[in-house]
Amino acid sequence: MSASLSTPAYVLLRERLRQDILTGGWPPGEHRTLAVLAARHGVSLSPVREALLGLEGEGLVEIRQHRGAVVPLLDAALLGDLYDLRGALQSLTARRAAERASDAELKSIAAHAAAFAAAARRGDAAEALTHNEAFHAAIDAAAANPQATVILGARTAFVNAVRLRLGYGPARLKRAVKQHEAILEALRDRDAEAAAEAAFRHVESAKRDLLERLEGGEQP
Repeated sequence: MSASLSTPAYVLLRERLRQDILTGGWPPGEHRTLAVLAARHGVSLSPVREALLGLEGEGLVEIRQHRGAVVPLLDAALLGDLYDLRGALQSLTARRAAERASDAELKSIAAHAAAFAAAARRGDAAEALTHNEAFHAAIDAAAANPQATVILGARTAFVNAVRLRLGYGPARLKRAVKQHEAILEALRDRDAEAAAEAAFRHVESAKRDLLERLEGGEQP
């Protein structure tokens, strides 16, 4: 995010801590106290508390009363629950997007799908993940359901952090390209049920792939 002189200290700290978590600088299972975080980042305890509350809302940390916070361990049950939530909500937003998306929004969704496909062909997992999130964010925006978007956004960071650490299974990116194409086709056809079904299948496929990576010990 871009910062200015008026950006609150806790917002800046929240972004720094988020990047630490996403890049593995603050690994899963590691507990850090408020005092340690404050000293490391040169701030008082107050912005640390505010930053951690924001990250807790995203599922990136678990706050321990009077003790600081810990990044959750990679856990199959937790990931399964998050993907189940994601599947239900993205099915809903795909259905609504099929009903409501403007031509301009459909073009934007298609552009993100094409960018994802290009990254997948190059085998660039990090870039593919960025375009994947942009693809889904464009669908969510077209759905015009801000409550669903807020809930999805609050849990996306944790799933992405796990995906960045574990990567994609063989052929997962290729399958995802085809699944994006199926969602896009249904959106263009204004077929709400087909869009919802395609979105749900896409999430279930992603869940299976990530859980297989986790259960197979594909951790750094």
